[in-house]
Amino acid sequence: MFKPALRAQERRGAKMWRLNDCSAGNLRQLRDRVWKTEEHVILQGLLAGELSKLRPIFQGRKNFSLVLIDWWNSPFWFSKNATYLIFHNYNGIMVRTGQARFLAEDRPPWFLFPEKAIYYELAGGLLRPAALATAPILDVVKRWQRMRDTVEPRRLLYFPFPIVAEDVPLQEESPQYDFTNMGATMGLWFVRDAYASAWLNFANLYCDRQRLIDLIVRFDGRPFKVFDRRRNSSFLPWEELNRIIRQTRFIMCTGGLHQNSVPKFLEYACLGVPMIGSMLPFEFPWLDSCLFPVDAMKITPAELKLKLQEALDLYPKLRANCLAMRENLFKLYDAERLLDLLQEQIDGRPMPPGYLKSRP
Repeated sequence: MFKPALRAQERRGAKMWRLNDCSAGNLRQLRDRVWKTEEHVILQGLLAGELSKLRPIFQGRKNFSLVLIDWWNSPFWFSKNATYLIFHNYNGIMVRTGQARFLAEDRPPWFLFPEKAIYYELAGGLLRPAALATAPILDVVKRWQRMRDTVEPRRLLYFPFPIVAEDVPLQEESPQYDFTNMGATMGLWFVRDAYASAWLNFANLYCDRQRLIDLIVRFDGRPFKVFDRRRNSSFLPWEELNRIIRQTRFIMCTGGLHQNSVPKFLEYACLGVPMIGSMLPFEFPWLDSCLFPVDAMKITPAELKLKLQEALDLYPKLRANCLAMRENLFKLYDAERLLDLLQEQIDGRPMPPGYLKSRP
């Protein structure tokens, strides 16, 4: 996900610094480097805890921009003080400019029930009651932060995820499955950003994906063939993942309750595999022609079974749509083109066609 953009930046003369860990020695080296120059620094691919440890370095210096993936998870000080906020997901720009709300409709369950006995899910489940109890107080703090924040649309830039053809090779495979899940079903975060409610702390924002997959798995062998990655906990190399994806007629995918543009949408389309799940409200206008829409939070099992058959009837058309747009997607989401897109936005030019949906 990061490598194509990093390579493109290096070709344009950007100097890279990899923060392998936040040890005192590494932080001291980074501080010495950035304080000896007035060059602009772009922070990318850093976790919230890592950013927090970098704050003393940039507190007085500023002169940095921030690339945001899960923007609601980033420390608000960095979002407030960055020269530019570079969003991989357009919902961050819509929420910040008051044109949309984070989680506009559906709400996650009150409590979290982990699917696996892994530390992060177990910790999220245990912390969820405390998160609900403290949410009213934290939301007062967030409201105060928003009141003190100045939203400048010119600072908000859209930088979609890049893709390269080598990562998603197109090969002929005989379909082995009707429906496949390759995605995670637990999306848990401590919501640090002031524009997302503290009520969502340690809630499962992927509960729509979880419900859709759980419902489809019910029909495995009755009469559909279903592959669910959750049943296979062993590591699958990238080539093997792509092979299984190419062997399915439909792959399950949603952006979560927060309607996020996950890279998987782009990867699946370029592999020539149509999707079943939820559409996106703001970006990826091409997605509508290669996705069979299902409202995972409202559909009943009986309704879904009929929808699954309807989707299979439309499979040839949707697959053809994916294949027809493959080459154009490589051009739209080429890393070099996306860097040009950033500069065009900085220069005040509007987004070109192909990236965003038109709005009434």
